[in-house]
Amino acid sequence: MSAPWDEDGGFAWERREAGQSWEQIGSELGCPPHVAQELGERYRAETDRIVMRDQIPLFDVPE
Repeated sequence: MSAPWDEDGGFAWERREAGQSWEQIGSELGCPPHVAQELGERYRAETDRIVMRDQIPLFDVPE
């Protein structure tokens, strides 16, 4: 089962990156602006976490 921010959050973040306000995005999703913002930010945080976890290091720099 997917979390709500998987689909709605992805949509919200894409719309935000395209220049829409959280009010506009919330209206499209049928939710208050703060909920749209939370969905978008959760999606972005989860995406960033996955990228950092799965990223292959280009260089091994000794400490």
